[in-house]
Amino acid sequence: MEFIKMRDGYEIYFRDEPAQNPKGVIIITHGFAEHCSRHDYVSNYLIKEGYSIIRYDLRGHGRNKRRGRLNRFEDYVDDLAEIVQIASEKYPQLPQITFGHSMGGLITALYGIKHPNEVTAQILSGPTVGKLQPAEKLQPGLMKFLSSIVGGWKIKNPVDDGICGKEGVYEDYLNDPLVLHKVSLELYYQFLFRGTEMILKDVEKYNYPCLIIHGKIDPIVPVEIGRSFYNTISSQKKDLIEYDGLYHEILNEDKKDEILNDMINWLESF
Repeated sequence: MEFIKMRDGYEIYFRDEPAQNPKGVIIITHGFAEHCSRHDYVSNYLIKEGYSIIRYDLRGHGRNKRRGRLNRFEDYVDDLAEIVQIASEKYPQLPQITFGHSMGGLITALYGIKHPNEVTAQILSGPTVGKLQPAEKLQPGLMKFLSSIVGGWKIKNPVDDGICGKEGVYEDYLNDPLVLHKVSLELYYQFLFRGTEMILKDVEKYNYPCLIIHGKIDPIVPVEIGRSFYNTISSQKKDLIEYDGLYHEILNEDKKDEILNDMINWLESF
């Protein structure tokens, strides 16, 4: 196991997986409540296709300390910036691509706004780049207040079998000890409100070459959120691919090889 120390001393679980004769490096940011090892298949596929992979567990996730906790959503974005810098030092001559799934897509997009022209391109999978339905039922002011006084109080992870249509994926998720099955109130507030407020405020400033991939029947992050982001960003090169009959974790579905091949073709198109 390798951990790297961030600017504030917090240690993050980190994996650097080089390809032979790499043609690029892809930095993977996972989603809410999960961890980077749930992307083993994706990483192995991309390595075989000639892309070195860097991935890590988000603060409060996976193998890291203070599980289920988060002080500021901005910490996620700043952590990704540090990891991109590590990647650029290790692979100085290679194109860098930042890939984010779900909440990781939100983090990746926010990084793109804050750090223009620092990587080559971004790929966003089912990104939470807009307000989710659970947030519509909550009062942000009350959530912020409660987060400030009982932020460490943990409630059940609400993710259900809408995560994926492939049999066994949700069961594996439920039985995975590295998945957060309870999450703090402060993390919910930072994700559902602070993070989405940040992206909605500055979405028009986003101008990276970008591929958005989304399941058409995703019940967790509706495809309309991906469409809205696609229609609003300022990118000259942007593509949105919607997949019929697929749920949220499209890269765990039976069509995952087809989707990964679409990603490779997109990366090699410019």
